[in-house]
Amino acid sequence: MGRIPRPLRSLHLSSWTGAALLDVSVGLRAACREHGGDAEVKGRDAGKPPGFFPFLPQEGKGEVDAFDFAEPPLGFSSGPAGQKRGPGARAGRRDYSHLPRFEVFWDFPGSGYCCPQCGEPFTPLGDHWSGEQLDWQVIVRLVAHCRRRYKRACSCRVPGTVMAPGPGKAIGKGLFTNAFVAMLLAERFAAGRSMNSLVTGLARQGAEISPATLAGTCAQAGSLLVPLSDAIAERNRDSWHLHADETTWRVFAPGGGDGPARWWLWVFIGPDTVCFVMDPSRSGAVLARHAGIDEQTGQLEPGGDGGPRRLVISSDFYKVYESAGKKADGLVNLYCLAHVRRHFVRAGDANPVQLKYWTDAWLDRIRDLTPRTMSWRPRGRPLPPPPRSRNRPPPRGWRRLTRRGTARSR
Repeated sequence: MGRIPRPLRSLHLSSWTGAALLDVSVGLRAACREHGGDAEVKGRDAGKPPGFFPFLPQEGKGEVDAFDFAEPPLGFSSGPAGQKRGPGARAGRRDYSHLPRFEVFWDFPGSGYCCPQCGEPFTPLGDHWSGEQLDWQVIVRLVAHCRRRYKRACSCRVPGTVMAPGPGKAIGKGLFTNAFVAMLLAERFAAGRSMNSLVTGLARQGAEISPATLAGTCAQAGSLLVPLSDAIAERNRDSWHLHADETTWRVFAPGGGDGPARWWLWVFIGPDTVCFVMDPSRSGAVLARHAGIDEQTGQLEPGGDGGPRRLVISSDFYKVYESAGKKADGLVNLYCLAHVRRHFVRAGDANPVQLKYWTDAWLDRIRDLTPRTMSWRPRGRPLPPPPRSRNRPPPRGWRRLTRRGTARSR
């Protein structure tokens, strides 16, 4: 059975600092106080020398101000050059100096301290900085607007009384402030919170608000964003390259309740804009309206300068995109390579006896081309080695791209 020689008076943590070590040290402090500076170690660790504890003081040191760690604490290990390993080793503390700072001063009851024997008050010695913590407060408050009124004190022929202008309101006679509406839109659409979650969160703060009221506020605020939406759609329409795709989208009550419940959500991704278009149809009229294609002639409409336009559409093999590319003179179809690969796979599956080697050859070409077009990979991460088949060497240029990616990360 090992014994702790004396209570822990101070603790200076080294590179193995962690929450687990801090909890153990706090427990040992309490044990030392409870047993009068002598705590016992029981269990599977009984019989081990005091040096087995990584945070125990070494024999012969007067003050317990420094600790020699014999081995890392449980769950941690020492890496090369003193690097930490284990859960949370690379996390570290982030810098929160950009947040608003609020200082709280703590004092004894009665704003002072007196000698417990004679009652003589202690003199102030200054303040001690005890650390910083993050505080999270969500407050829903009622703002009362009071407008100042003034009465004329002269004999000039001007109005006798005037009133200061009130706050600007995005929604006239609305219940919510502009900041509330902005927070509602950010939480609803940017953070992706459901309406029920917002209602529950507001009720927890004491604000009982109907879901219909919040939905009506979102609808009214949406009408204010129409000019911004039109400007984004116009810039997206004038792009020279668009990635287009569509998928089904269920709606609750379209067209007053008698329309189709399954709509289509179209997405058009430009170089710097993204547009989502909801429409009950999957026909080419949606593509024509957004991409600026004349539905009568099938040609691209002139650009903003009046000259001819050129458009490249990256998509799958849906007939709408294919038909638009055949009709319009300046429209070029750039089909997805993954969808192209499926056609070779289906051809090989349909006739494996005659087309097996032909299919494998094309799949190898596509595989060799893939590492050269991986511009979307995370920056600084080297290219993964391509899979080898029939003892084929890596594709040409793969080692050069790998070295380039590694050098860029450095």
